[in-house]
Amino acid sequence: MNKEAEEIRKKFAGKLVGRAKMQKLVCETLLIFPLEIIDFVTKNVWFVSSFDEAWGFVLKGKELDGKDVIFLADELFVQEKYDQQYEIAHEIGHIMLGHRNAITKPQTKQEIKQQEKEADRFARRYLSNSVKI
Repeated sequence: MNKEAEEIRKKFAGKLVGRAKMQKLVCETLLIFPLEIIDFVTKNVWFVSSFDEAWGFVLKGKELDGKDVIFLADELFVQEKYDQQYEIAHEIGHIMLGHRNAITKPQTKQEIKQQEKEADRFARRYLSNSVKI
């Protein structure tokens, strides 16, 4: 992990739960964003994926108070690197754009479709402005 990505990893202060590959990918992807987005995400978002040391883990409500959680499926990490970064940027887009979670608050298919389009535009905006990592 390069120096800048390592600094981002430190800012997460334990909110990156998963394999080293996931942590590296998240930190390197965040490098495409402006500092204000990096700061917001590292303070307010947990990234969670599988990890080698355990089959499961618990995040207490107190740890999550006011925070968002992005779960990254194992299947993501066998995709092309651009696709991996796109998915991370897309999920960050949902958070930065203030999208609701359809699991806790029912939404129409049209609302969900609109949010997905907005998150896609967000991801493309930042990925198209970056050098491919």
